[in-house]
Amino acid sequence: MTAPHDPSGASTPRSESGSAVARTGAAAPDPAPAAEPSLHKALERAREERDRALRHALEVEQQRDLSHELALRFEREFEEHRRALAQALHDELGHHAMAIRTIASTLENRLVDREPSLAQLAGLMVRNAEALSASVRNLVRQVRPEPLEHGGLIEGLRSLLADWALRQPAIRFQLFVDPPDDISFGFALPEVEAAAWRIVAESVGNAVEHAQAGTIVVSVRRGEQMLTLQVGDDGRGLARRRADGAGLQAMRERAAACGGSVSIANGESGGVEVLASLPWPGAGDGG
Repeated sequence: MTAPHDPSGASTPRSESGSAVARTGAAAPDPAPAAEPSLHKALERAREERDRALRHALEVEQQRDLSHELALRFEREFEEHRRALAQALHDELGHHAMAIRTIASTLENRLVDREPSLAQLAGLMVRNAEALSASVRNLVRQVRPEPLEHGGLIEGLRSLLADWALRQPAIRFQLFVDPPDDISFGFALPEVEAAAWRIVAESVGNAVEHAQAGTIVVSVRRGEQMLTLQVGDDGRGLARRRADGAGLQAMRERAAACGGSVSIANGESGGVEVLASLPWPGAGDGG
């Protein structure tokens, strides 16, 4: 039997599979065009969130740099005020105290035979004037240590510990410096050296006052671009000391103003250890 012909002359396929292909091919939707806009929006949102995060990180970094710069500028200006105040104390109070002592000593010598009672009063004035002069010198050293003006940090620390050794002969004070000679150790910005000296001075003073220590050791090490200060003692630990929150806060603020840090903890073999790190620009080349 012959298959029927289309009037147009073309044969009509009878295959079921062919009919299914034709049907499914005509009816199946393409999911790709619908998914592409959604993926594009997600990528855009991710890029926007990334850009916002980068901008925020940059703003935080710029704010941190600005805060550091302002703190360093404040410390520099504060150090200038300290230097001026130390000079004023020395020139004004120091000279007046010396003048009072000279006058009182002259009166004592002239009255010792004629008016013994007045000579005793003049002698009392001499002793009080000497005490006033000593107090002025101590204030000047606290406000602006003279060795920092001429010998730098290491000379300042030597002077500090020598002064403590005279005042506290029962305590042993030790200083270790690396590199050991002043020329190799080099110098830093005046405000950084002043901050380092004051951190050590505060730490040693706290140890003398609160630790009941027999030995206080100060170690100073200059590394690549960084200065490390360590003050340890063999006295009582933190739990048995009277807390000095103001002193510790002052040390942290001085260190932070220079871009450094300070920590305090119990020492491995007893006592307390203060550890400070300060930037030392140019340390690697000894400058």
